[in-house]
Amino acid sequence: MNCDENMESNIYFHIQDEAERLLKEIELMKKNVENSELYAGMRFDLEHNETFQQCLFRLLGSHSHVQVVIYALGSMEYSFHSQFQLAVVLLLKRDFSNWIGNIQVYDPLMSPADMLVFRKLDVEMLTIDENCKRQVQRPTMFYMPLPSYWLIGNLLGANWSSSCINQIFLLTNSFRNLLTNISSCNQNGETSQRVERILPFTTEFDIKTSHEEIYTNVFSRFSWHFFDVGSNVNMETSLPVTKITKYERSGGDRHWLDWQRYLEEVFLEVMQSDMSSEGFAQFLGEHRGPRRLRCNSVLPPLGWIKLNIYGIGTEGDQPGRFSGVFQDDTGICLGKYCGTIDANDNVIAGLEALRNGLVRCVEGKPKAQKLMVESDNVILIQYLNGHPEPNELTMCRLNEISDLLKRITCAFYHVYEEANEAARDLALRDERHNRA
Repeated sequence: MNCDENMESNIYFHIQDEAERLLKEIELMKKNVENSELYAGMRFDLEHNETFQQCLFRLLGSHSHVQVVIYALGSMEYSFHSQFQLAVVLLLKRDFSNWIGNIQVYDPLMSPADMLVFRKLDVEMLTIDENCKRQVQRPTMFYMPLPSYWLIGNLLGANWSSSCINQIFLLTNSFRNLLTNISSCNQNGETSQRVERILPFTTEFDIKTSHEEIYTNVFSRFSWHFFDVGSNVNMETSLPVTKITKYERSGGDRHWLDWQRYLEEVFLEVMQSDMSSEGFAQFLGEHRGPRRLRCNSVLPPLGWIKLNIYGIGTEGDQPGRFSGVFQDDTGICLGKYCGTIDANDNVIAGLEALRNGLVRCVEGKPKAQKLMVESDNVILIQYLNGHPEPNELTMCRLNEISDLLKRITCAFYHVYEEANEAARDLALRDERHNRA
């Protein structure tokens, strides 16, 4: 794959446009998370778990709201996982505004587009890297999706007194699980000691879902953590505050344009590798592709066949439609197809487009050993990569095509509408003809 778009041209448009697309994706992620068993379990605890409510009321004291601080979120522009993780806290803010106050966020990987998104979501961006060592002055909720262990150590260390630690609660990896996995050597040693010492004073609420394996990489053993340390406990004596570890971002101080070039190289290397379908799903389900590879229709890697699919559900008197376009690694069109489907859901229509394409490949029309599937439906691609929690109907359709998926190495990749134009035009041509 290669692309000739000049990334540096009209950078202002680049950032604005990317932010608008990110906002749309985040709204879709919010709908997916809102309907998941994961979030249903969280809401149930917050609304009906008496122990949780007692811990919250004790922490609030005379305050009406808690401050929310997000660390270790990553970049929504570069990570689908970050989008899902942000969706959770945005839903909590919406549904529990009676006690959740304003939200602040910091991550060194935030891009200019991320910053625009946060402004539009009314989330305050911190301009100073606190290295997760903020000492609280008021009730504060820290949301830390998949942090490095020593970032938790920094946060605990900065608040290592009963007057401070009793004012914080964490939504992050389970401390009990952390102790079984953390290494006691080097920089994690102090974190391990702190977690071990604070655990007897910790009330932990696990967040469960029946589809836990789907969220393993997005929310790893997620739990709420409240602390209740008596004023007679001298925490400074039990474990003095010593080293605070500095957060080093992956990639150093690379400019965001250089970061995108680097990610582009990584994506191209991955697509030219001999990964299994499961390996591609894990990588492409987490990492959001660089803009240049999402905005443009690019050739598949050598030895691959590309299938662009499109699906749209029933709307008014228009039936649901689907389509697919095959292309080889030289740009030659190997075939196309389209059809109608009685379905209201765009995802279901998209899965029918994929099923038809896979059947053709199995029949050798065309013969494909490696199939790169592109769609402009981000939720469809996420379902195919196995990360969010599908509804029952979607899961049923996925199961129906599971045998076909085992016969071909597949990589499912999200692109923008303009890069999926051939499949989109094929599906919608009858609609345009009727309107004319």
